[in-house]
Amino acid sequence: MAKDSAVLKSLRDQKGQFVSGEEISKKLKVSRSAVWKEIQVLKNLGYEIGAGPHLGYRLLGIPDRMLPDELSAGIKTKFIGRQIISYEETRSTNDAVFHLGEEGLKEGVCVFAEHQTQGRGRLGRAWVSPKYKNILFSVLLRPDLSPAGVSKVTLMAAVSVVKTLRLLTGRRFHIKWPNDVLFHEKKLCGILTEMSSEPDRVNFIVVGIGINVNADPGELVKGATSLKEITGTWQSRIEISQTLLETFESDYLQLKKGEFEALAKKWEEFSSTSGKRVTATVLGRKIHGTAVGIDKEGALWIRTDSGLQEKILAGDVQHEK
Repeated sequence: MAKDSAVLKSLRDQKGQFVSGEEISKKLKVSRSAVWKEIQVLKNLGYEIGAGPHLGYRLLGIPDRMLPDELSAGIKTKFIGRQIISYEETRSTNDAVFHLGEEGLKEGVCVFAEHQTQGRGRLGRAWVSPKYKNILFSVLLRPDLSPAGVSKVTLMAAVSVVKTLRLLTGRRFHIKWPNDVLFHEKKLCGILTEMSSEPDRVNFIVVGIGINVNADPGELVKGATSLKEITGTWQSRIEISQTLLETFESDYLQLKKGEFEALAKKWEEFSSTSGKRVTATVLGRKIHGTAVGIDKEGALWIRTDSGLQEKILAGDVQHEK
């Protein structure tokens, strides 16, 4: 643990009460001057720290920033999010995690960012997000799956997001196949799954998740919404992220046990696609019909107007109005 994290932990442990610089320095075996310097670092990061003569320091407030210390504080996971890297700005969190996967890091490492210069979604679409407003992160996974089974992870991630947001807000969010999270047909969250694989096995998977949290309507692209717009109040990005990481780990462990069927049932419960008239675009071909639901592999089945059923493994699906 870095010294600045240890100083922060010492302040946090006091639950708003004063602790002297001398006490911190003795506990951490550093000089009082080093403690003072770390306090200044924390203040520059946005932490509100009070100081008083003969009293010491106390933590009064934390910044609304996706900092590793805040994201990991009190999180109840075994491996997802136990190692967190956070950037003020990066090209893409998926790219950053993909690189970590190639370097051989263990699954569960997460990369968060306040801003992406080249954020992207499915099918090469750009993902635009204002700085300091939303949640942008990617996680590294190493499941024992074939490349064909990766779609299960994509659907599982969408289920985890909806579970989390329903729990924290009480609102009824839904999933548009395969993994867009919607509220009244407006997009709130996008998920991008990428992988490194051999013909018969997956080396690793990167799951990138972007959630519009506190963005104002004028900062959103057409057809999108945010939690702030939905609820009318500011939302804690830290609380949402921690709860999501905990839910994600629980669902991922269920998937690793071979219990995708239970996750698929949850996906169907949250689905806004099943039963709707849809248009699917697959390799330039358009398929019109009614979405029947997903199968045990996560593929979407569509009953066409001619009565035939088509299996959609990848592509773009739009709800018809």
